[in-house]
Amino acid sequence: MIENNNVPTTSDTSSFRKAPLAAVLSLLALGVATPVMAETTFEADNGWKVGFNGHIPVFAVVGDYDDPKEDSFNITTGFNPATLQTNIYAPMQNGIQVSGHFQMNANIITGDGDTDPDFRSRVAEIAVAGNFGTVNIGKGFGIYGTPAIDDNGSGLGVGLIGGPDVDSATAGRIGNGYFYADFTPRVMYTSNSFGGLQFKVGVFSPRKLSGNGDAEYSLPRFEGNIVYSSDMFSLWSSAFTQDVDSKTGTFDDYTMSGVDFGGSVSLGGLGVRANYAMTSGTGNAIYAARLDPNEEDASQWYVETTYDFGRTTLGASYGEGEDDIGTGDNDTDLTMIFARYKATDALTLMAEVQQYGTQSGAGEYNAFIVGSQLTF
Repeated sequence: MIENNNVPTTSDTSSFRKAPLAAVLSLLALGVATPVMAETTFEADNGWKVGFNGHIPVFAVVGDYDDPKEDSFNITTGFNPATLQTNIYAPMQNGIQVSGHFQMNANIITGDGDTDPDFRSRVAEIAVAGNFGTVNIGKGFGIYGTPAIDDNGSGLGVGLIGGPDVDSATAGRIGNGYFYADFTPRVMYTSNSFGGLQFKVGVFSPRKLSGNGDAEYSLPRFEGNIVYSSDMFSLWSSAFTQDVDSKTGTFDDYTMSGVDFGGSVSLGGLGVRANYAMTSGTGNAIYAARLDPNEEDASQWYVETTYDFGRTTLGASYGEGEDDIGTGDNDTDLTMIFARYKATDALTLMAEVQQYGTQSGAGEYNAFIVGSQLTF
């Protein structure tokens, strides 16, 4: 017999029929910066369990672009795509919890093509957990850039818009606050918490340069972080390194690398968080963004403050990105003011105002955004 354990819409995981360890695994696998509801679970007589959770965000974006001059209106999913995650839990044996996690994602775009690149899977992994910690094997969220990416403004909202005609996923604070962790095949170890101190290390499939057949990648990318969390504050730091070599010597071998530092403080309803990141050899946004044998430096930082009262959250954030490639005139900045209202435990209503600036003036815009998210 299969029992439907449809848990109440609450963050209290004590009502789960599955082991608390399994509940943690489903949150680790989701990997996105968005609130997670207690999942709906089904349990068979033999001890196997399956659970479902996810979210559907929808935003209306009105943009006013300066260079080129253009007004726009789009309906999009924002920074996070619509997501359905399936979590499968084997019976715990010998103190080990084995689970599988599979995620389907879709951006809201115009059209109904047979092959839609905006419908995809970002997570497909096995998790093995016990007193030793947790090992994740397969495709999932990265380590470098987390938990910096968990900001309130872009995590549940829109953030950087790619242009007036972009109606797929937006960029959050990528390049204007943090470096994108990305979803990548990897083997990752997460320690248990030692008095609030926890760390992650992993080996990742290297990200490859686009259109460069001379580059080779003989080693994986290495990533790691360390996080200290208490009731009032958190501190973190993460780092990565990846080698890029030339098969024929047409360019000098080089190393992409990065390190970041950040923290958050919570005092009653007031929250403040900040992050500063430095990268070289890859720009200020994503891995292997370009061929960069000179290992040019880049940086990203942001500061955010929020205030919660009742079901409402008000917030503001500011961040910048710098990149020394070329002339070095590549500085950008993103200002966000946002509001969230939890109409129900499952439905959040949102509004966001943005101003994006560039050193050259190209691509600057102002935007007003309203939206909602169903979280289940």
